[in-house]
Amino acid sequence: MDLAQVNAKIRPRNHYEAIDLGFVMARHWIPTLYSLWFCVSFPLFIILQIIFSDAPFISAVIIWWLKPLLDSIQLHYVSEKLFSNNVTFKQTLKKAPHRLWKSALIKLTIRRPSLSRSFDMPVDDLENLKGAQRSKRLSVLQRSASSSAIWLTFVGITIESIIVFAFCGLAWMFTPPQLDIYIEFWELIGHPEVHRILSWCWYLAMGLIAPFYVTAGFSLYINRRTVLEGWDIELSFKDMATRTKTLQLSPLSLCFTILLIFATCLPSTSYATQSKAQNVKNTNSTPLGELISDLLPHDAQQRMIIIMESDTFNDIRNKEEWKLINPVEEIEDRDELSPWLADVFSILAQGTEVVLWGIAILCVLFIILRLKGFEVPFLEAKKYAKPPPPTSLFGLELNQNTLPEDIISAAKDFWRRSPRQALSLLYRAALSDLVHAETLPLHSSHTEGECVRLFDKKTHSNPKSLFFQTITEQWVMLAYGHQRVTHKQFDALCDEWPKHFPFGSNNDTSEEDTPEKGSGASS
Repeated sequence: MDLAQVNAKIRPRNHYEAIDLGFVMARHWIPTLYSLWFCVSFPLFIILQIIFSDAPFISAVIIWWLKPLLDSIQLHYVSEKLFSNNVTFKQTLKKAPHRLWKSALIKLTIRRPSLSRSFDMPVDDLENLKGAQRSKRLSVLQRSASSSAIWLTFVGITIESIIVFAFCGLAWMFTPPQLDIYIEFWELIGHPEVHRILSWCWYLAMGLIAPFYVTAGFSLYINRRTVLEGWDIELSFKDMATRTKTLQLSPLSLCFTILLIFATCLPSTSYATQSKAQNVKNTNSTPLGELISDLLPHDAQQRMIIIMESDTFNDIRNKEEWKLINPVEEIEDRDELSPWLADVFSILAQGTEVVLWGIAILCVLFIILRLKGFEVPFLEAKKYAKPPPPTSLFGLELNQNTLPEDIISAAKDFWRRSPRQALSLLYRAALSDLVHAETLPLHSSHTEGECVRLFDKKTHSNPKSLFFQTITEQWVMLAYGHQRVTHKQFDALCDEWPKHFPFGSNNDTSEEDTPEKGSGASS
């Protein structure tokens, strides 16, 4: 890992800024990341769909359980792409079998329920730590970043669910409303074809979210290492060294610099040996809180590891206390208040307290009275009257004053000129009877099928309900399907009509006006 070749600006960030950097990396490399995920998972998903053809939802569950293995391939590509531009899609795909089988058992059992999986994966796959070393490493890395990794997992699950529901809603939006499809919920979720559609939606949702989830967790990991190991400082020193090498020194200044280095900085061999032994002794014997001078780089690194793994370094305590802001100014302002103003504030505070206690007591008394069954007139909610029946449905006028006296005669008269107006008159008269005589609570938002179901539910499938269903089916077939109703079917409706709907008292309209009043029946 060469920090000089990193393809992103390395600096300490807050956790959510680091997650945003991961999203930027995912968008930058999104074609390759999607290709890696779908090239490996799609054939497996198709095979599982064939194997579990009777229960296709199982295939999506298996893909979900195998996500740690599939995500490790994307993590391998992102980790190499961040520090080198030479990695390609083919190279990563060739190493995919090794990545899939590496620690597969423990990833799919013990570590699978981990909510910070995206943050923990780099420690497993890139640092190759196991056992106690992995636990110590994670305890240091997760000290302040674990909550962000957990929230990242919850947000990823939420977005996956939203995408699944969005796909289902899109399919439902493309269903023509004229079909008037009505399926019970439990019957719908138990249908195998619905399971197949949901499994495909879930698989696509997992594939769409996976690159962003992996790169965001990896970015959190890189940011945490930057803070702990000072990568930004190391890069700054390397830049300074690079700039120094580019400076052109004169021969005189170069000779003077070499002599100065030899005179001041070149230690003797005996001193180096003695210093190394002394440093090792000081490293092992000196308490952790004391400063050791003249440490070699290797000894300093060992000393740093000992300090980071010690209990003293990992002892974290949070202390919270209330503290006045500018206490001197607060005291001065308080002294400036006049006595009468302080008395006014005191009276207002006491009055407010009395009012609040009174309101609380009244609320408790009101609840007790309501529980005991007493009515409080001035606190009772207003009882609104029953809403009036609708005046029209589906563009059909339901006012009984607009219907002819003899509906059958008027319908037969219309049948000779316009079968659509004749059937519209029968259907309109039936709806008017349901609204006014049967007091069926219909609204303008109801469909034809819902009107049939509501009336059937109210009358428990009596003959009138079945006859209304027949009229509705023939009207929908004619109005929306443009399928002509036969003369035999129309005569059957006219013959059976008097058995279910009363006539003769709707209005005083004469037979001469019948065609004009019926002419508004068409939708």
